[in-house]
Amino acid sequence: MSWILLILAGLEEVVGVTAIKYIDGLKRKVPIIVIIAGFIFSFICLSQAMQSIPSGVAYVVWTGIGTLGVTLVDIIWFRQRFSMVQWLFLGCIIVGIVGMRFTAGA
Repeated sequence: MSWILLILAGLEEVVGVTAIKYIDGLKRKVPIIVIIAGFIFSFICLSQAMQSIPSGVAYVVWTGIGTLGVTLVDIIWFRQRFSMVQWLFLGCIIVGIVGMRFTAGA
């Protein structure tokens, strides 16, 4: 269950960070609400996951999911292009996340 909460925390981080792009200098209220709700839910799930997953491992996985998720949103939603070198380094992040998951023991 802790790993599911950690994945949810990472996905909510993606929601919050993506909403930042839409706040337009704090003029738009809905994105602000989405940011606040996304990060509150993310931190709640993260803190619950850290009860049984070592904090260093949980943080690496949480930030990695956020990094990969925001990158995928940029590619799919905002049509950002990535070079082969950037794809290579994203692959390194994935390897790091998977490695931390399977060596965590929780």
